[in-house]
Amino acid sequence: MVLKPIPMRKIAVLGLRKENQTVVSILHDLNVVQLEPLSKDVASMLRNERDNDLFRQVSDQLLRMKALKTVLPPIEATQCQRFTSVDQIMQATKSIDVDSKVASLEKEKEGLLTQLNETENNIKLVEEFSFFPEDFNVLQLKMAHSYFGRISSKNYPAFKKALDVNSQDVFVYPKEGKDTTNMVLVTFPNFPPHALATVVQEYDVKIEASPKLDGKADQLIQKLKTKQSEISQKLKEVERQLGEISKAHYVNIVCIEEQLEIENKKLEVIDNLGVTSDSFALEGWIPKSKINQLRTVFEKNTKGTMLFELETDEHPPTQFDNPKRFKLFEAFIRFYSLPEGKEFDPTLIFGLLFPIFYGMMVGDAGYGLVILLVCRWVIRRIDGGKRDFNIMPGMLRKFALNILKKRQMSKLAKAMTPGAIIAIGLGFVFNLYFGFHLNGYLFGFLNSTLGLHLPADGTIFSPIHGLRKLLLISGYIGLGMVTFGLVLGMLNSMREGLKKHAIGKMGWLLFGWGVVLLGLALMHHQHINPVHSVSGAAYIGLMMGGIALMFVGEGPRAIMELPSIVSHILSYTRIIGILLASVILADVIDFIFVKTLHHSIPYIVLGTIILFIGHIFNIIIGVFEPGIQGARLIYVEFFSKFYHGNGRAFKPFGTPRKFTYDQYEMQIEKK
Repeated sequence: MVLKPIPMRKIAVLGLRKENQTVVSILHDLNVVQLEPLSKDVASMLRNERDNDLFRQVSDQLLRMKALKTVLPPIEATQCQRFTSVDQIMQATKSIDVDSKVASLEKEKEGLLTQLNETENNIKLVEEFSFFPEDFNVLQLKMAHSYFGRISSKNYPAFKKALDVNSQDVFVYPKEGKDTTNMVLVTFPNFPPHALATVVQEYDVKIEASPKLDGKADQLIQKLKTKQSEISQKLKEVERQLGEISKAHYVNIVCIEEQLEIENKKLEVIDNLGVTSDSFALEGWIPKSKINQLRTVFEKNTKGTMLFELETDEHPPTQFDNPKRFKLFEAFIRFYSLPEGKEFDPTLIFGLLFPIFYGMMVGDAGYGLVILLVCRWVIRRIDGGKRDFNIMPGMLRKFALNILKKRQMSKLAKAMTPGAIIAIGLGFVFNLYFGFHLNGYLFGFLNSTLGLHLPADGTIFSPIHGLRKLLLISGYIGLGMVTFGLVLGMLNSMREGLKKHAIGKMGWLLFGWGVVLLGLALMHHQHINPVHSVSGAAYIGLMMGGIALMFVGEGPRAIMELPSIVSHILSYTRIIGILLASVILADVIDFIFVKTLHHSIPYIVLGTIILFIGHIFNIIIGVFEPGIQGARLIYVEFFSKFYHGNGRAFKPFGTPRKFTYDQYEMQIEKK
């Protein structure tokens, strides 16, 4: 149930300086080594490689390919290419000599788009102000300013009245509509600009300077539409030419761009290698199982390259090693804290316990079924490529996307799915279907048809009447979880050579068991006087021995935290508390609904509304509260006994490829 992350080893690679590009390419293509800065004692004897000229050339060509890719119409790349050297990729970039042609077409396209946008705006403007009866060129006055304006119809009378104060210096030609009044406005020199600005602001008038247009509205619209058509035709021709260039070069461009990105990363590594006049050195972390494979590839493709395993006290990076079905729970461990490289990985434990706790806290077949269907819907929408959630209410969709990204929502839905299935199973046992008890009908049918002797009321186990048993079960779960956590903590401490910490955790374990056994004895009215009862003496002895071990292992501070071990065990009873809260709330909602059925139709409608809203509210609580509390029980009450975290993720040197092949892929496959 508890695994360790993949074992890591720190390595050093030494080789001839002329082989550095080959070695870095192998490291990149195998994608198994996380590169690290050289150790201080090694770095002091070496200097950095600096091949700025090649780095600059690759960077310049990369920017060039990105620019071409941005301008050209995209075409789906169905083939991948293989580049075996930097020289080959540089030759490939030179073969794409379309820069001047593409730049010319792009400049022409931008100019045409500007003209088209201006023409379309003018068409809309002329259509909107076509009520103006004169030729639009009369508005092009040297001694006056002309505007097109829009104002709310209810504000227009007051606006007109304000302008009438200077009626000799302003001309207004309006067309009043139901909601908005459009107008042509001309102001003469004697009308002060600040006065116009004040009136416009006061009455919320939207104005814009009239463009330079010649002709009456009808003629002008026809002329502008002809111009629009001509510009559109020119645009199509430009786009056709760009499309022809794209057909010839786009696929090569995306392949070359990807390889240049990779070469850029490789050259960054090469620039930071430690080198002498003839050799180089680098260090990094690698999974232990990959060392021989890497050494074999070096031997096949380089001369004189050596790989050494280093002894170090550094904490290695962490790479999870969990079964495929449990990988989705790794996100919950990352959320809490990544385990250190030599620490226990609790992903499996979380993946097994979280659904159980979640299902126990929901405990209703109806709620479990709704949650299951919603989870499957979310997974299908996201993983199935349908990433829109338009079917959800707008506020709920916005709230969900503010909390989680879509991929995180998918992982959460997958994690809740087994919990929802457990909730359905427990709901059948508890005879709870949205709080209603429906098993009686099924059991009655089975009893009469098959002659079975199932409970007539349909309840196999009642969470209300069996509350004491459920609380005991949750207490036993708490005791088991705390015990398991302390045992793992002792193993961790022993592995790290911290014997006192292991002794302290043993003390916590003994004290916890002593308190629990003493409490159970009191519940069963047993004699616990240590003078007359051997068991009572044993329980108290466990507690006192535990306190002594805690004092030895952790000092007086541990004594002050004695109540915490009891509170952590009892904390697991919240599983039953949340279950009961949901059951009672559902029962109250159903009771109100059933009572309204015996009254008039308005009461029935009200009861139905209460039924739906109440259960929706209870389901929403059932989604969040069990999830939060289930994770909390594992994070706080369990992980705190053994888990340190603060690990760093293993990030091997490499790049995902879509359009190119790894140079050393064939060697890996043969291995």
